Amino acid sequence: MHRVLLVTSVRIETSITLSITDMAEAAPIPEYRCLICTTPYKDPRKLPCGHTFCYRCLTSYIDAEHVTADEDRHYFPCPVCDAPSAPSDFSTDVSTWAECFPINTLYLNTTAEAADVHLCASCKRGKESSQAEVWCTDCGEKICKQCRIYHERNKTTANHRLVSFPSFVGGICDVMVNEICPSHDGKLLDVYCVDHSAMCCSVCVSVSHRHCNNVKPIEDVVRKTKTGQHTRETELKELSEETKKMLDDDDLGMTLLTFKENEVSAKMTNRIEQAKDKLDNLNVTFQSDLTDKCKAARQNISARRMSVNTFHTNSENSHLLMSHLEQQISERHKFFIREQTKIQISGHYRRMDQNTNKQPNRFYITFALGTIIDEIMKMTTLGNVDVASTISDVTQNANVCIGTMIETLLLTPSASTLEDSTSTSDLRGSLQYLTVPTTPVKAAVEVWTGSVSCVKTVDGSTLGGSPTPWLTGGIFTDNNELLMTDYINKRLLLFDDTYSYVREFNIDGYPTDIVRGRADDEVFVAENENEILKCKLRNGQLTLINKMRCSRGTWGIAVLGNNTLVGTYGSVKVKTVDGKVTKSIAKGGDHTYLATSPSSATVYHRDNNDVVCRRLDSDVEVYRYREPGLRNPIGIGLDRDDNAYVCGCHSGNVHLISADGSRGRVLVSKLSTINNPWCVVVHPTKQEFVVTSNQESTSLEVYKFKRK
Repeated sequence: MHRVLLVTSVRIETSITLSITDMAEAAPIPEYRCLICTTPYKDPRKLPCGHTFCYRCLTSYIDAEHVTADEDRHYFPCPVCDAPSAPSDFSTDVSTWAECFPINTLYLNTTAEAADVHLCASCKRGKESSQAEVWCTDCGEKICKQCRIYHERNKTTANHRLVSFPSFVGGICDVMVNEICPSHDGKLLDVYCVDHSAMCCSVCVSVSHRHCNNVKPIEDVVRKTKTGQHTRETELKELSEETKKMLDDDDLGMTLLTFKENEVSAKMTNRIEQAKDKLDNLNVTFQSDLTDKCKAARQNISARRMSVNTFHTNSENSHLLMSHLEQQISERHKFFIREQTKIQISGHYRRMDQNTNKQPNRFYITFALGTIIDEIMKMTTLGNVDVASTISDVTQNANVCIGTMIETLLLTPSASTLEDSTSTSDLRGSLQYLTVPTTPVKAAVEVWTGSVSCVKTVDGSTLGGSPTPWLTGGIFTDNNELLMTDYINKRLLLFDDTYSYVREFNIDGYPTDIVRGRADDEVFVAENENEILKCKLRNGQLTLINKMRCSRGTWGIAVLGNNTLVGTYGSVKVKTVDGKVTKSIAKGGDHTYLATSPSSATVYHRDNNDVVCRRLDSDVEVYRYREPGLRNPIGIGLDRDDNAYVCGCHSGNVHLISADGSRGRVLVSKLSTINNPWCVVVHPTKQEFVVTSNQESTSLEVYKFKRK
């Protein structure tokens, strides 16, 4: 009896052991996932911005985007960061554009691959076939047993790191890391600017980093950071975890919304159980109202969740990539991948944050009974349902954590062992960023039916300076601060998120306009009507990088992709990064301000009393807005839907033009205390805009949309 029990016990143990082993073998291997379909990549294609998508997903997206936008457009925006992407040969059929982008070998999933025969690269060059047994991370080649002997004996390759094939995690092998400058085709990234933690080519150094004090050959940086360099795996893992919190919180918000919806619905249904036909009809009306409002709220959560989920997928991919890099590729390639990953995930985060930062994921339904049962037959409605919204603390905290980690990731120098230095600047003062708390977002007002009202005026006497300030251009910072040019007093003025004056920054010349550059911390300031200051806004400091000469009479400036646009008295000129004029568009009128739309590659400018919107790639006019009540249009601004806001300096009003130019309206027929409006700055997220005066006693007015 005891023997039987003993044998049975042994069998049970064996069974359990085998089951656990089988489960371990059956555990799914993590795979990189597409940022569109969020399923494992199939033929991953990498765009110039660094984001990667399945070939089929990218083809479908390009086709839909191209048809929606314009069949003659020669580019498309990245699905996650809106960066313009174009095929090498845009004359090919749109359906084949995705084939023009390279396969991202780093994101090739290997779960479905069989045990391929690995052939020695050296033997293949000798027209022989030998089974490879190791991978040289420095040479980037497979090596057989025989060649390995010579490889280890050769003085040049003796110290190379060899990895056996069973050691590969994720199948990273034969990886081609792109070392070509994304801004200058064909130029090799061979220099590293420690001041800006940026990989550069020779053109980048001569144009953008010639005043930097700590520019090193990239080989020196790789060599000095080779030992013990962190792969950012921990930070990317935390990034993924924080994004997962936002996803889970959005799911919880959806569940709570549904629960509250059902709860309110049940309350109302219980109240009308004994009512007759009229009460039933009123109930149907109520339920429809409730469903519509909750549907809109649910769509709100779904939209923001899609953006968060895409970023979560991107961060998981980055984390998975970094965790696989340690033993598979050379330190040089790891360095490039780290830097490229930081750039692309930062661009993606800005896009996600813009889409979700103010979008609520909590909706609270309040219920008010219309009347009492005794008077039910007199009722015309059962009551009102309203859905209030806010962003939960969990999501706010996770978003703050992600933003902080992204900022730390960008600011932490890869070349930590190199001596730090700071670029010089002839700009005085520094920017002090303010923390803006997240507030609940109300439903957007329809700009074509809503009205606007002046909510604040700023008197020029409160801004200092002599003579009276003349605010000629402005931008909103990431912290919702307003930074404006005061032409007459040779300074920049900073206002907080409530439009209260904070401080000034004196400069050497007369600033006419200011615009955000291509990078997060880049700012261009038009000065003295014939040059542009390229500056950096970083860590609360405004630093002059260099000065660029431009056409005489320049008042307005704008940036679109790799192009810098300047508006002069007689033309709009398009310039490359290195200052070369590639196009000149003739126009009439004096002071010319510009606005650009990255999503449609269009530029907006005046032509005498007309407002013209045209494609930058083809010069085709999208529309020409002409209205007798608009005289001397100067300031032009765009909202997030590409509606144009235009100041009529001589007509004393503000006009609104739709994105396609099919309709327009006089948004403000007469301003509160300004007679001759000059500049308009549209807030990127709030439904409000700032109008400045032509050196009147009131320097600026703030207008806000409201429902009629």
